[in-house]
Amino acid sequence: MLVQVTRTASALTARVLFYGALFLFVVVAHLALTTVLRQQGWTAAAAVTASGGGVLAAVLVLVNAADWVRERRIKWREAQRLRHRLPVGPCCVVWRETAGGDQVMPWKTVGPVRARFPSLARRLGVEGLAVVEFEVGADGRAKNFACVDAWPSDMFYTAAREALMHARFQPKFDEHMRFGASYRMPFIFRIAGASRVSERGQRARRLRPGLQAVRQMVQKLGLRRGSA
Repeated sequence: MLVQVTRTASALTARVLFYGALFLFVVVAHLALTTVLRQQGWTAAAAVTASGGGVLAAVLVLVNAADWVRERRIKWREAQRLRHRLPVGPCCVVWRETAGGDQVMPWKTVGPVRARFPSLARRLGVEGLAVVEFEVGADGRAKNFACVDAWPSDMFYTAAREALMHARFQPKFDEHMRFGASYRMPFIFRIAGASRVSERGQRARRLRPGLQAVRQMVQKLGLRRGSA
């Protein structure tokens, strides 16, 4: 629900900006064209009528072009969704680690390991997970990657592998390290509000107070409907 509200607000903002720019274009173009026609010796009525018709034609072309671009973007996203086998609409994943049976990893990461959220999945509001198996070399770099599990698309494994390729590891204990062992690391991709990740490793920004209030109101309405 939160992802849907955020996407709706973004779409309304973009629409307001588009029509505001279109209004300014109509005013400026109408005045400029009328002035040019008057300087050419046209009468006031003829100049206003001709400029109005020209501006109307230009507006129709711009609106149709914007609709065409929007439809092309929708078709492209749908084709990408089908290609990567992503589900329709937002989905939520809760990762639960199994206790016991796994080898304790004697390495620790130098700094946090933050994966880049796939841009297509983020725009569609799709969350996912990936479990990557890898080895650690003598230089502290991860190598020999393998995908243990990825849901709902392999793009989440690609993002997780990219994060591990830029990570550095160092031993946890002061002992001789044995190389060649493989380890597993889970990555959970969750959408926390209106996240915009433009750089690798950047955290998702928290919601503003206004959006926080909207989210709480939506949650309360959902609870009331459920109890009714």
